[in-house]
Amino acid sequence: MHRQPSFPRQQRGAVLYVALIFLILLSLLGIVGMQVASLQERMASNYRATNMAFQRAEGLARLQEVQLNTGTRFVPRAGERDEERRCDDPSPVRGSAWAEARSNDDDPDTAIVVSRLNECTPGFSIAQGSRPVNEKPVIWQISSFSTDVAAAPTSDAAVETVFMP
Repeated sequence: MHRQPSFPRQQRGAVLYVALIFLILLSLLGIVGMQVASLQERMASNYRATNMAFQRAEGLARLQEVQLNTGTRFVPRAGERDEERRCDDPSPVRGSAWAEARSNDDDPDTAIVVSRLNECTPGFSIAQGSRPVNEKPVIWQISSFSTDVAAAPTSDAAVETVFMP
């Protein structure tokens, strides 16, 4: 005897609904994962740009220290906004205010400002150890500013150091 398969008369399609709900959930998880990956890539790019700007500013300061250590005088780079200021300058170079002014320039690539700090402390000894009476120590303050790239910068950094050759 041959039997015909029996089908329920009213199928509700519950499996189809469950499969569609799982498909929607997986799609939402995929979209959220792509957004997180995109955000992490932007954060890594910003970190790289900030680090590049800091490394360039640090390099400028160290090159200036080498120059001052060998030549004992400041020589501005040709075509750049480098300057030497007295430490009693009425508009002194100090940290974040100077860096903000540099970043607001039309072309904010790099800048160096150098000051002789020992000229502002007459009669007081800043030098470590003892020196001959006729030898006066020279103490420099070097402020350097740089962006991550010269054209269309996205990040900038300033480094300030005190240096005694």
